[in-house]
Amino acid sequence: TQGEVLDIGCGRGEFLSAAKAAGIAARGIDLNEECVRLCTEQGWSAERADLFAHLEALPDASLGGVYCSQVIEHLPPDRLPGLVKLIGQKSKPGALVAFETPNPECLAIFATHFYIDPTHTRPVPSALMAFYLEESGFGNIEVVRLEPAEQSMPVLAELPKGVREAFFGGLDYAIFGRKL
Repeated sequence: TQGEVLDIGCGRGEFLSAAKAAGIAARGIDLNEECVRLCTEQGWSAERADLFAHLEALPDASLGGVYCSQVIEHLPPDRLPGLVKLIGQKSKPGALVAFETPNPECLAIFATHFYIDPTHTRPVPSALMAFYLEESGFGNIEVVRLEPAEQSMPVLAELPKGVREAFFGGLDYAIFGRKL
């Protein structure tokens, strides 16, 4: 990376741990005080902060990258474009951003995972997220589908392969982009 990576919604610190092991400078923010405490007890840099207020306070073009896993589906839908725009403003040219979120192309998330969490607002289609990234100055957009639904719902193996792939692929997706 070309500078510090910000983990937005760092949770229990899985990314912070991996970043440290890889020699990547990273710090995390989270609203949950317990999560921040768990991270700081492990020696990782983390603080309790609202993601919008934290990003707004950063100098422009100061972040070497952003990692944001299982966060955007919790935001009010009208706030997401502003978040991506703010991340674009605060990222250095060449910075890599990565988001992970439930995949609405996989119908199984609606029957099993998405609505179990009452704080989820609306799933974010990868095409919409790619549009927000492009509009905010990111290129080289790549989408990777994660966790095939068939692994957690073996009954899906009974469906024809084409149906499984079209409607029951990855429960989550990751989307990556580089600041242009």
